[in-house]
Amino acid sequence: MNTYKMYIIETLSNMHVGSGDTHFGIVDNLIQRNPVTNIPVIHASGIKGSIREYFDHLLKYNNSNTNLEKDEVIELFGSEVEGGPETPDALKNSPGHLIFFEANMLTLPLRSNQNVFYNCTSEAIIIDYLNMFEDFIRKVPEFNDLKAFLKTMNFRNHDFYYFNDVDDLEIEDYTKGMKYKSQIPDSVKKAFNTYLNIDINNLAIFDSSLFSRICKDSIPVVARNYIKEDGTSGNLFYEEVLPRKTTLYFLLGYDSYLNQNSKKNLKDKFEKEFNNNGKVYQFGANYSIGYGFSKIVKVIE
Repeated sequence: MNTYKMYIIETLSNMHVGSGDTHFGIVDNLIQRNPVTNIPVIHASGIKGSIREYFDHLLKYNNSNTNLEKDEVIELFGSEVEGGPETPDALKNSPGHLIFFEANMLTLPLRSNQNVFYNCTSEAIIIDYLNMFEDFIRKVPEFNDLKAFLKTMNFRNHDFYYFNDVDDLEIEDYTKGMKYKSQIPDSVKKAFNTYLNIDINNLAIFDSSLFSRICKDSIPVVARNYIKEDGTSGNLFYEEVLPRKTTLYFLLGYDSYLNQNSKKNLKDKFEKEFNNNGKVYQFGANYSIGYGFSKIVKVIE
């Protein structure tokens, strides 16, 4: 039987995970998005590749700091190529036994007139997160209270709701914010803090359709200079980036093979290394200029 755990990615620097599509608009390099909602994502292959690269790098340069062996990493992630002579036959062409899901954006930091930024999201994003958690992990009583809480928000006359004690809050160019005036149940605060890793005092929940437009049209764009092979400056190009302090979430699964009693030790060894919150992972392009550095935190089960 497969088992699953939920993880949250918090970007420590700007991140560019490119879509790879040819684009002839103003922005040359676009980020990956859900094609229906326009919400930024990181495809599952990118999540797997980045985490696999971290473990390969650990084995290559810091082998004394990990208790995993090379053949165990291959067993977990699969073989990237057909396998060299040192690879056991049983592991050649192995698909691996970890199951990676794409990372969906949870919050986007947007500038405001009252703080450096607010963590912004939408009702639809939160509901998708709650449903995925309950479909793959377990039912959580506090989630029913949180869903009921979200239904109390009327976006007909407001662009967003916020939950701290400030007045006349503006976020980006949006001024139609409403301070939530009713008492917020403790179960809702617990759900945000414990299961979504969100501080409700620095949170703004936007109308879902408006937030999709923000994600389509208002993601930061950075101008960069193309350097030719001879070291001289070439043309400027423009690429989208997810800004520092963006959060995304993804599921990591263990298939029935890893859940066997005989493989419990391998699963425990991987989790001990992966769940160390002091680790920093790199996602996407531009490693050499500090893009994509992030921490990964496991959500309480």
